[in-house]
Amino acid sequence: MRRTLYVQSPRARRQRAREQRNFVFLLLLLGALVAFGLALPLAQSQSVWLQQKYFAARARVQEFFPRAEQPQYVAPPLSVAVLENDPQPVSVPTRVAQGKDVQAKSADATTQVQAAQLALESGHAQTTTPSLALPSKMYLQGVNWEAQWWNNCGPATLGMYLSYYGRADGQRLIAPFTKPDPEDKNVSPSELAAYASGIGMNVVVRENGTLEQLKQILANEMPVLIETAFDPPRAKQGWMGHYKLLVGYDESQFTFMDSYNGPDQKISFAEADNDWRAFNRLYLIVYPKDKEQVVREIVGADWDDRVMYENAVARARAEMQANPNDAFAYFNLGASLNGLAQYDQAAAAFDRARLLKLPWRMMWYQFGAYRAYYETKRYDEILALADATLRGAENLEESHYYRGLALQALGRDAEARAAFESALRLNKNFSPAQEALDAWGS
Repeated sequence: MRRTLYVQSPRARRQRAREQRNFVFLLLLLGALVAFGLALPLAQSQSVWLQQKYFAARARVQEFFPRAEQPQYVAPPLSVAVLENDPQPVSVPTRVAQGKDVQAKSADATTQVQAAQLALESGHAQTTTPSLALPSKMYLQGVNWEAQWWNNCGPATLGMYLSYYGRADGQRLIAPFTKPDPEDKNVSPSELAAYASGIGMNVVVRENGTLEQLKQILANEMPVLIETAFDPPRAKQGWMGHYKLLVGYDESQFTFMDSYNGPDQKISFAEADNDWRAFNRLYLIVYPKDKEQVVREIVGADWDDRVMYENAVARARAEMQANPNDAFAYFNLGASLNGLAQYDQAAAAFDRARLLKLPWRMMWYQFGAYRAYYETKRYDEILALADATLRGAENLEESHYYRGLALQALGRDAEARAAFESALRLNKNFSPAQEALDAWGS
């Protein structure tokens, strides 16, 4: 018996192929709809637990990102003797710091700090913050926690802050303004303040704050944002800068929202101050207009820049006396002397701080050393420091800007212009670089 072979026509084969593709497409569509249906209730629930689990998993993934190379450049020991022999530039005395207002891990260190500050205040009237009654405990409701995106703690923390006032800006809206380049390693307090003021909020940024002032801000029903050191073990990235949003306190600790670790974190007063002092105890208050007077009372005499920096100089010197190897005290001294336009002494302070081995990411976040070296015409020093910093992270508009200033001062105009343009390419809202180019054009 002869078997007949069945052969499809080309048209039939094409029709069958179309049917198979359509079937596969329908299966994929059905799978996507099922997945969306399962995910929708979870997204709608806004579960903090789920957010924390997601963020912890994402952090584990981020551990595999290549780490930035640590710069190897170390400042030479230039002009350090100036620090040891110069007169105390304090005409307005500082407040007497209490033990937990100054980083001092032992009773002996606390005593030394207080004694040094009292000596500085000898013969002057003490500057104090007005006494405001404080409850023993305080917790502010109404702050919506948000997990930060990659390297996005500044916009996320400001978004949480604004949520307290009923705004839903979030990092989705804030980040494009404060860090147009998603790989920007730092959002400065001034950039956060510019966003807040741009939407009609009152904002003030101060340095040399005290734990008592932080409590007073909270007691008057305002969160407060502080810039701190941060070294989370699970990130395995080493020391870096970070923002915390304080929302409460009790007898021994603060409660804060942390865009990396989660909502309602706890930190002791001593640990909070130890982390905070790495940024000269900088704090930022966003507040409505009807809080203007109480904010001024809390800030007190430090509302005036000169008084604030003179107080900060005295505090840094007291900490240097308590621990001559305290790199952060020398760095804070340099930053505060910059504020008083005492640039020779500031440059010497930054030299000493760098010799004492600051964290290698320090220049990602604070730029006072550039300013002091520029004002003292140490342009080659700026270039060496900027180049070392940019080897670790290229996306730092501030380093490009100061590099441009140094190149311009050295007559290397084409390179300077390119540096300013690099700063603007990274952050189109970085006005100092634009002003430098505009001035050049005129």
